[in-house]
Amino acid sequence: MTRPGYAATALPPFRARQRGALALAGLAGCTGGDAESDPTAEPTATATSDPSVDWSEVAEFRTWLTEYSTLPSSNARFDYQQVNLDQVVGVGRTSVFDVAPEDADGALVQSANVVVLGDFDRESLVADLEASEDHEVTGEYEGYATAEAAETATEYAVGGDAVLAGSELAVWIDTHLGERERLEEADPVFTRIFERLPDRGLVTGQYGPPAGGEIDAEAIEAWGHSMPSLAAGEGTWVYALEPDTGEAAVDELAAELGESAFVTEVTERGVDGRFVAFTAETRSLD
Repeated sequence: MTRPGYAATALPPFRARQRGALALAGLAGCTGGDAESDPTAEPTATATSDPSVDWSEVAEFRTWLTEYSTLPSSNARFDYQQVNLDQVVGVGRTSVFDVAPEDADGALVQSANVVVLGDFDRESLVADLEASEDHEVTGEYEGYATAEAAETATEYAVGGDAVLAGSELAVWIDTHLGERERLEEADPVFTRIFERLPDRGLVTGQYGPPAGGEIDAEAIEAWGHSMPSLAAGEGTWVYALEPDTGEAAVDELAAELGESAFVTEVTERGVDGRFVAFTAETRSLD
C-alpha cells in the first residue's frame, strides 16, 4: 500500500516544537467479531469508486484532520469526542482558558495536538492568555490569535470556532481552511470508513491494526471505530483490508473482537468489498 508522505514539509511561520500529548480516554481499538456475513458478496459502488466529500455537510472535525504529522512516525491516529469533554477542556494545556466543558462542541486530538471546537469569544480567550504569566501572545495567523507557553513552548491558537494547543498549529489551521490537503483528500480510504461509521459521540481512526491485537499488520490498511459514549452500549468497527485479503483474516478479526474484554456480544457483521464492519455491545469504560 502507498500511504501519503509524513516527512516534514515547509511550514508557515508558527513557533514552538512541544510534543506533549493530551490523551483521550476510552477508544482502544479492539478488533474482531462473530456474526453472519457473506465474504464473497460483490462490492458495492461505494466500496470501489472514488468518493466525493461535501465539506459543508460533514462533521466539522473532519475538516481539521491532516495528513501531516508532528511525530517522527505516524499512523495518522485521531480521536474525536463530543462527550466526556471534561477530560480535555479546562485541563492540561487548555486549563489557561476560562472555558468549561459545556462550552465546547467537541475535541479532536491528532498528532499530540488538541483542537477544541465550539462557538467562542476570541477576545476573551486572548485575554485569558494575556492574563497568564506563563503565556505570551505572539501575533495572529489566518484570523487566529497565537501564543506560546513560556516554559514548555507549547503553541496556542484561538479563534471564534476553535482553541488549538500543541505544535505546528499552522498546519491544522491551513487544513481546516482548505489551504492544505486534508487527510481524506490525501487518502480517500478514510472517507470510505466514515461513510460506514454511525455518527456518534466518540470516533477514532488510524492506519494499520489497532494496538494490542494479533491480526497481521499487513492485512489492515486502516480502521475506524465509533460509539455513543464511554457507558455500556453499542460500538461499530470498520476495517479497510488490503486488496486480496482472504476470508481467514476476516474470521480472525471476528474472533478477536468476540474475545475482547471490552465487548459483551458481537451482534452484526458485514462485508462490502474490502471493507468489513462489525457492530457489538460494549461494556462501560466510565
